[in-house]
Amino acid sequence: MNLRTSEIFQRFSAQGLLTEHLGADVSVQRIAPIEDCAPGDLVFADRAKFLTEIREKRPAAVVADPGLARQLADLPELAVLVAPNVKLAMALLRQAYDDRDVRASEWPRIHGSAVIHDSVSVPEDALVGPGVVIGANVRLGAGVVIMANVVVEHDAVIGADSVLHPGVVVCYQCEIGSRCILKPGCVIGAEGFGFAQDERRRNYRIPHLGRVVIGDRVVIGANTTVDRGTYGETRIKDGTIVDALCHFGHNVELGEDCIICAQTGLSGSTRFGNRVIATGQTGTIDHVQVPDDTVLLHRAGLPNSLKEPGMYAGGPVQPLKEYKRNMAILPRLHEMWTRLKALEKKLADLTG
Repeated sequence: MNLRTSEIFQRFSAQGLLTEHLGADVSVQRIAPIEDCAPGDLVFADRAKFLTEIREKRPAAVVADPGLARQLADLPELAVLVAPNVKLAMALLRQAYDDRDVRASEWPRIHGSAVIHDSVSVPEDALVGPGVVIGANVRLGAGVVIMANVVVEHDAVIGADSVLHPGVVVCYQCEIGSRCILKPGCVIGAEGFGFAQDERRRNYRIPHLGRVVIGDRVVIGANTTVDRGTYGETRIKDGTIVDALCHFGHNVELGEDCIICAQTGLSGSTRFGNRVIATGQTGTIDHVQVPDDTVLLHRAGLPNSLKEPGMYAGGPVQPLKEYKRNMAILPRLHEMWTRLKALEKKLADLTG
């Protein structure tokens, strides 16, 4: 990396990500964390506690919010790029200049060990790694990257510029949108958990012949599983981000721009609206509905649907303020129980 800060500003100012270029126009050699920066580096700062380290370590440039930028004006040799949203600037600048190049592969464009059905047309700019298996009538978009040992079963669709990391499985007839990232080991479209029992409680599998449809710009974390619909579709809409080790049952629907953290499990036919945030180990029973802009915290457990958006926590879920009050009392439960029993004994003695 060898860029001048004026080049960075020119690239990102039109969209409003960077709004001002203050101080010197300097050369940047790498993007670094403030704790480990040195001359020639570009760093990101959105808190006043970083000012001392910037002054001591003297990086070449800093991306800072407007308030911090003014406090660095006494360092004329420092380039300051002003960003209203420093974290967003960090994401997009690092994507542009400091990201893994998934197209830089040590293998041929289509590895000789890949098994690709004759009915599949592989775009000229697609990459297919070792051990990949692509079934009949699969449709691949331009620029897809399919890494080692991925399996894409028959009649699936992989949208343009999507990246499937090693060991991903996309089952038959499932659809992945454009610019998606499927991280190692995730499974899209396996048969869901559906069984019927007879009078002797023997189990009989219910076929799941639906599919999974994933929108554009979706990220699915490592070893996450998304089950196909019993009928119809399991659907994850545009822009949703899913962490590792999550499980979504048959016919689950996640709205746009949701954030789902690790070890969350959603039972069949759960419906999340848009921009729902579920922190780690959130769980639902089947057919639960959660409205737009809801935040689920502290291992939220949902036995019933939520009618109003808001912040909820615990299991069964409670409004966050109520949950905090109850949790504050919890450490004193034994003391309160002991006092109650003592009062009951005194009352019994008084009443004879």
